[in-house]
Amino acid sequence: MKMKIIVMKKAYMLKRANFIISNCIRGMTAMMVLLAGCCLWSCADKSPPVPETEYATKIVGGWQGTVGNSKEIMSIDSDGTFVCQLWQMGFIANTLSQGIPGTIRGTWKITGAVITLKITSAKNEDLGNKTALSTIVAFRENELVLKSDRGETSLFQRISVLDRNSK
Repeated sequence: MKMKIIVMKKAYMLKRANFIISNCIRGMTAMMVLLAGCCLWSCADKSPPVPETEYATKIVGGWQGTVGNSKEIMSIDSDGTFVCQLWQMGFIANTLSQGIPGTIRGTWKITGAVITLKITSAKNEDLGNKTALSTIVAFRENELVLKSDRGETSLFQRISVLDRNSK
């Protein structure tokens, strides 16, 4: 009988310990989710929209985004030139291209909310002497949303400026 009581007490204590541990794990998980949410919220670009009259000066710098099935990193310079590197994405592109980016160079200008990119050279890309038009849909200090003349919308995030010595 004494042995049965000891076994029952141990079973009760084990059950109680499992209950406490599972509640601690749930509590820690909830805290981690809350912390991650706070971090994401604090990292969000809460800056005010850039006025259209300042687009041409505020767009200067480095930008990274995804356009169609390509990752794109673009450096827009105040002298009216740009350099853009493109990486194809997707299983086949990543497997076969061996990470070789295409490079596009050209000039840019902004009229109202429309940015015009005139392509003057392209390496590893099938372009050249082409003009691309996009409408600036939203523009904040570190975030740029463009809608191409083909109707595709792309989000770009500001990054540190690319090394232009490879020009």
